[in-house]
Amino acid sequence: MKIAIDLTSTKKNKTGIGRYMIGILIGLQKIDKDNEYYLFAQDDDLDGFGIYAPNFHIVPVRSSILRKTYVRILWEQFVFPFRVKKTGADVLHCPNYTMPYLSRLISPGLAVVSTFHDMAYFLHPEYLIGWKRRMFCGYIKQTARSCDKIVAVSENTAKDSLSCSRPKNRDIEITYLGVDEAFFHTPKATPEVRAKYKIPDKYILYVGTLEPRKNVAGLIRGYRELPEEIRKEYKLVITGKKGWYYDEIFSTVNSDPELSENVIFTGFVDDEDMIPLMKGASEVGYVSFFEGFGLPVLEAMAAGVPIVTTSGSSLSEVAGDCGYLCDPNSPEDIARAMRAGLNDTENKVDKALSRAKTFTWKRCGEHTLKAYEDAVKFRRGQ
Repeated sequence: MKIAIDLTSTKKNKTGIGRYMIGILIGLQKIDKDNEYYLFAQDDDLDGFGIYAPNFHIVPVRSSILRKTYVRILWEQFVFPFRVKKTGADVLHCPNYTMPYLSRLISPGLAVVSTFHDMAYFLHPEYLIGWKRRMFCGYIKQTARSCDKIVAVSENTAKDSLSCSRPKNRDIEITYLGVDEAFFHTPKATPEVRAKYKIPDKYILYVGTLEPRKNVAGLIRGYRELPEEIRKEYKLVITGKKGWYYDEIFSTVNSDPELSENVIFTGFVDDEDMIPLMKGASEVGYVSFFEGFGLPVLEAMAAGVPIVTTSGSSLSEVAGDCGYLCDPNSPEDIARAMRAGLNDTENKVDKALSRAKTFTWKRCGEHTLKAYEDAVKFRRGQ
């Protein structure tokens, strides 16, 4: 097969979907030496995906034309289909809900696989910017009707996708994400790395974008419910870029002197520092209201650090019985789980480490390749 993959939605500083695509490419390069891959990527990030296999070929796309949303949409819908056709691809993987719908006319034999990460656009509109939510709801419905195979990153997302998008092909492939093997063996952050971000030796860590559904303000309120002696011993470190509707996060901290003194915002953390900082944390707090997968939960488990997360959506699916679960709407319950995690009262860390080893990018790659093969069969009516 010839397989085209759209990487153009990812930027240099990779979060979310960018990290997902790096992981898939790690897995695919390990398992597939036969098929030819054509990877469409922004021309200022051609070395950002760890490509080494000779059957994986980068196809540059000018990054300058993709920076404005409306230009990117026009390029994706009216230029990209012709560029994919030139490769002679049998299947196209679009990893971010959308696809070039014109391909159905230009390349009627082209099979299309689309990754659905979650259905927050339908289920939790309150967490999203209005125009973006409406746009992606339209994309998801149209893609579900047009693509040949949907890939979902968890059982929870697969179930939600069936009810929200009514796909043409209801046989959804579940491809659990993997975890970077460096989380298992990288040393803890050195004092020099911690000093770079003004982080003390004992801290509770949050990793992720600052946006409403991540419930960062709720994590901070839960931290505030901890006894004063614990807050003095452990700072709360919030890493990640500003997303949208983040004012509540900063106002929660700035309005309370106790929090202002003990909560540290680092902003975006360099990739080479992120794993050591997680390894050095006393625990990781990730009490999101809703997730399609929740990669930081898996990463904390692999790092050998207690994880405090929430029951519901996919988070408890990933954590299994290896996390300290809490109600995201209750600061008191978040504080209870944080105290339990700091002491690892239920001896969950060793169990979590073993569970994390079952989530590999190789396995994710195997299921993704199966999705490509199934999509081609579906398109050909086999």
